[in-house]
Amino acid sequence: MQQTPDWSRGDLYLRENAPELVPFLEKYGPCTLRPKDEAQHFEVLLTGIAAQQLPPDTSLAIMARLKNLTGVPVTPQGLLKLTDETLATCGLTALKVTYMKNFARDIQSQALNLAQLEELPDPQLLKRLKQVKGLGQWTIEMFMLLCLCRPDILPGDDFLLKKEVKGLFGLEKIPKRGELIKLTEKWRPWRSLAVWYLWQNSAAEETGR
Repeated sequence: MQQTPDWSRGDLYLRENAPELVPFLEKYGPCTLRPKDEAQHFEVLLTGIAAQQLPPDTSLAIMARLKNLTGVPVTPQGLLKLTDETLATCGLTALKVTYMKNFARDIQSQALNLAQLEELPDPQLLKRLKQVKGLGQWTIEMFMLLCLCRPDILPGDDFLLKKEVKGLFGLEKIPKRGELIKLTEKWRPWRSLAVWYLWQNSAAEETGR
């Protein structure tokens, strides 16, 4: 099980090095993000495969149908018991069914050991998971941030984050990945924490809180 970072240390660091974030720390802190149980990790990454190029509501509906068939959490064994045709009834394309089953087989055969992989440093873990067909960089970065609670992850293609950074720094346009990395460099090694606070602000703005 991954350890929860000491977010209070991150708060202190950001207060000293990123004064633009202080209002968010005071309004939304302390951070409540905790690692997910290891039994959920396969399902979280599987959701990433299902969600590729789909709106959130659609991917959530697909996973809900899948969980009705396999039980919760979804396991490699449970997934592989289902035929391709049954998986297709969940709303999955033939290509995504192939990706999901290949991923499940790799986990089941130990060709891919998630518990061991999760001990790797961030760059190596990202590189290894990107070799899994169907898993994109954004999905993996979100997994590392939200599921593993790695403290210094910047999901550089996340639209909500980029929208918040645009407003935070008074930019004319939504920043691209490279510009986002440069703008947030001073948030290292607590970029995950900074991202979490900006997501809280985005959610508050959406609900009018």
